[in-house]
Amino acid sequence: MEIKYKLYPYPVLSSYSDDYKNGSFDATIDVVRDGYNYRLDFLATLTCQSLLERIKNGDAKYVYHLECAQTGFRTVIQTDQLSETYTLFSQTVNGKLQICPFVVAVKDLNGYSSSDFHDDYQGEVFDIEAGCVLAVGKMVVLDITKNTDDIANTPSIFSITRNPDTSCHQMLVDMSQRKIMIKLPWDDFTNYSALQSLPEAQSILNSLTVVPALVYVLGQLRAQSPDERNENNSDTLWYKVLSKTLSTKFDCEIESTQFDALNFMELAQKLVNDPLSDAFKFLVNSPTSSGGEDE
Repeated sequence: MEIKYKLYPYPVLSSYSDDYKNGSFDATIDVVRDGYNYRLDFLATLTCQSLLERIKNGDAKYVYHLECAQTGFRTVIQTDQLSETYTLFSQTVNGKLQICPFVVAVKDLNGYSSSDFHDDYQGEVFDIEAGCVLAVGKMVVLDITKNTDDIANTPSIFSITRNPDTSCHQMLVDMSQRKIMIKLPWDDFTNYSALQSLPEAQSILNSLTVVPALVYVLGQLRAQSPDERNENNSDTLWYKVLSKTLSTKFDCEIESTQFDALNFMELAQKLVNDPLSDAFKFLVNSPTSSGGEDE
């Protein structure tokens, strides 16, 4: 969605019109990388007193329209606060993300008027329906270019196999090999293989296998000194990829005390693009789901 210069049947505060003689509206939008995802920080600047009063009274809100043409992603963020934060998941966008800031009526405004109107509108009143635009800011375009060579999008550092020990009925993790070996009991591996062909089930598989395996590996690394981490694991592929990912995506060196202070349960989920939410959605929307309600 691109903001185009347009005329409204009522006064709208914008940089390209003189409908208001006083005040201005715009928004600063900062993007901060949060692992594979992005944190969007919004800060609105509104100097029109009459519109500020409308927001304070609950008649209007700041609205940010986000749209990525390449992926079809589209969402709207509403807030009555000058500052707002939103987490943008990397799988939803790729390429240019357009963000359009508005002030929008959230209630019907009958007899809408303002002393800030241009002199030509003084004494005029307007009936504004909920959802109508009251102010328009400048569109911001962010270039969200994804790097597909990461833990979340490649199976390069994991190898999920059947445990040859038939007496073992638990998942085991071996980090001594070139890849992180996830060994499943015989029946579990058979079920895993059947689900692996379903792309929509990948989030469930990652939640059940990769996330706990990463928690284990990260915990084992923390038990080693920074020098031992490099000495014991530098020859493995998984350590090189994990070290690079933590450095470039999370601004954390694996051979540092900063690494020791991380929450590994949270980090493990972020490293594979937070699969838990998608897993729950898949389960709830599956044909066998009862909707979570008791009969």
